[in-house]
Amino acid sequence: MAGLLLGATAPAATPGDALFAGEVPVIGLAIPPDGLQKLAKDARTFVEFTLQEPGQKALEHCSIKLKGTHGSFRQINDARPGFSIRTAKTTDQAFHGLTKFQLNNCAQDGTMIHEQLAGEIARAAGVPASRCTHAYVSMNGKLLGVYVLKEGFDADFLRPFFPDTRGHLYDGGLHTDIHPGLELDKGDPKDKNRITEFSQALREGDPAKRRDRLGRILDIDAYLRHLAVENILVHGDGYSYRANNYRVYEDPTAGKFTFILHGMDNVFGVDSWGQSSPRAYVFASPAVAPLYPGASVTAVAQALWGDKQDAALRERFRRQARVVYDQAIKGRDWPKRAEEITANLKARLLPLDAQEAGRAERRGREGVAQVRRRMEIVRTQFEDAATLDAPGGTVGLGAYLWNFAADRGELRETKLDGRDCLHLRKTAPGGQVDARLPLALEPGRYRLTATVRTRGIAGGAGFRLRLGGEGDRKDLPALSGDRDWQEAALDFTVAGGDPALVLELRAEAGEAWVDREKLRLTRLP
Repeated sequence: MAGLLLGATAPAATPGDALFAGEVPVIGLAIPPDGLQKLAKDARTFVEFTLQEPGQKALEHCSIKLKGTHGSFRQINDARPGFSIRTAKTTDQAFHGLTKFQLNNCAQDGTMIHEQLAGEIARAAGVPASRCTHAYVSMNGKLLGVYVLKEGFDADFLRPFFPDTRGHLYDGGLHTDIHPGLELDKGDPKDKNRITEFSQALREGDPAKRRDRLGRILDIDAYLRHLAVENILVHGDGYSYRANNYRVYEDPTAGKFTFILHGMDNVFGVDSWGQSSPRAYVFASPAVAPLYPGASVTAVAQALWGDKQDAALRERFRRQARVVYDQAIKGRDWPKRAEEITANLKARLLPLDAQEAGRAERRGREGVAQVRRRMEIVRTQFEDAATLDAPGGTVGLGAYLWNFAADRGELRETKLDGRDCLHLRKTAPGGQVDARLPLALEPGRYRLTATVRTRGIAGGAGFRLRLGGEGDRKDLPALSGDRDWQEAALDFTVAGGDPALVLELRAEAGEAWVDREKLRLTRLP
């Protein structure tokens, strides 16, 4: 089984360990004029250059090209291009033990710490991801500033995760799903048998045969842990949601493929999904990283979850997600680790560039706050899920991210009688106003309760609690007219799938206030 699982021994020492323990090297890139011209014409072609580091022997005959895609790519003449670097493949030419690494320009990570921390979280969960540190970079005497230095995908990278590093390693590319034409990072380019088999298994028409074939070519548990980590990190630009930013390795020992995390400069619930939200959303809607992958359009998710009612597969994912949580999140202080990364970067930069050190501290402080919010959210919801495993378990839903929709009305956050409320109001007859919370719940019986105040509700079905997809039911309890604060309840049964809880105002006129603090979900006997 790929990755370091609970109880596994620590990985052996590898090249670069000292570098990734907190060093911030000062790197000078000496690219000759003809190399600059070649990069200006073709950014993806390697050109020769010399890597310089104060007090160290210059590394000559290295290779460099530009890296990045739509959001992060910068031309060689821009202020901060990103680079992929290869040193000459001899022992004395390695850079701090590395022969392959990247310098990321942080164009999509203003904090400059997200990718490093995300990689550490993934590795703590036994999910393959690169190690990172920072570097202070100049090019031909021009200061470029702080970059994230990230180890490349080679045998040294693979060694902590796989007993045999001689397998095929593929680059998923930009929004490119599994197929035989994936770019090869290492391995025999003529041998496409296994990647072809993987691609064909994903497209097998018979569901039973498809899962059997996948089980023989894909480490499914490792994939589920990879998916859980991407959800926890809100890695919306990764494989699980965009078939982007990933590698996949064919482990010769197991004879199966394993996914590798990549491109984690846009994580912890910011940027990819808009502003960071204080509301909880591990178990929330597909737009904000659901725990279960029903919204994923990737080939692997569709092949596995073509039948969303598969209770055994859902439970298998639940177990692997819990392994990730117990091993990598529970009991660990990741905000403190983010503070340590920021403090180390500031301390290393101060003797070099006080202005850059101050900038790093300010950016890091923002990143620490984002990590703290996200970790609080994740812990709350994993513990809530455990609470709901037992009959009688009750959790609050007020802190969750409810999705708003208003047809001829409005829905907003407000305060009333000292309570934090969701305010639903009709502005014209017809249509409806509702707040929805999709949840990943185990099969069983549940009760949703809410404390509600209404004013002037008339016509239609009034205010009510319901499940998504049951909008035409006539037997649901409803509130109308003018009512002071009172409790409303909805009992329901989950047999499979992910239900959406709905707070609905379907009336010709009126308004309702729902006390966030009193929104509760209880597991019934």
